[in-house]
Amino acid sequence: MPELPEVETVKNDLRRHVLGKTIESVDVLYEKIIKDIDVETFKSALKGRTIEDVGRKGKYLLFFLTGAVLVSHLRMEGKYLIKKDEPPTKHEHVIFRFTDGTSLRYHDVRKFGTMNLFLTRNLEEIYRLPPLNKVGFDPFEKELTPESLYERFRRIEKPIKSTLLDQTVMSGLGNIYADEVCFLAKIHPGTATNKLSLEQVACLIEYSKQVLTKAIALGGTTIKSFSSHEISGRFQNELLVHTKEECPVCKGKILKIKIGGRSTYYCERCQTVLR
Repeated sequence: MPELPEVETVKNDLRRHVLGKTIESVDVLYEKIIKDIDVETFKSALKGRTIEDVGRKGKYLLFFLTGAVLVSHLRMEGKYLIKKDEPPTKHEHVIFRFTDGTSLRYHDVRKFGTMNLFLTRNLEEIYRLPPLNKVGFDPFEKELTPESLYERFRRIEKPIKSTLLDQTVMSGLGNIYADEVCFLAKIHPGTATNKLSLEQVACLIEYSKQVLTKAIALGGTTIKSFSSHEISGRFQNELLVHTKEECPVCKGKILKIKIGGRSTYYCERCQTVLR
């Protein structure tokens, strides 16, 4: 699944290709992707609007249009492709056709992606509504402080790895990056969230910023299917524990376990469990 760095990479790539383009028409070939609005209304409401900017909230993409905001989640394998006037391929489910003859195509093999259209540019209002109303602050947002996150953690008993994947608590981290952050913070991924100290919570935020910043600079991580307009991430070459066998610090064994049903990698020497 694309995580924050991958979504940030897609956002930056889209900015280079679609800003200033005006939508002439929209083809919806798989209607279940469109949420909370009639498909015909979705198509007609987008006609004639210009893409003024592309932003991100957690793992969601935000297309800022004239008088509207389109919120898109890529889920497992969604991606956007820029094409000229040509027939749609099998997995292209939503096509935004521009007045200049090009098109933006949403491609999704699994069809898990979602799109929500808001006919307003008032972000405060949009953030109070689904799907963004349950998205937590990401590590780069000033509202996420060690103190506020620590207070939230004190009420959570599940393993910290599962908590880091909970986008309602802190957004942006997925399975790969959660492993890397726990390793850098020297925290066993199975440690109960409410057992962490304020200092450890501060470390998690700081290392989240470091890992995500580096991953964004390298275009994200390419494991399985992520790509942005045929751009592949290079952060997989920088991974310290995820999918590895030997710890880069102590040379001990990297173990693979399941936490919350997710494959989890950690060093049995460097990362200890708090009871």
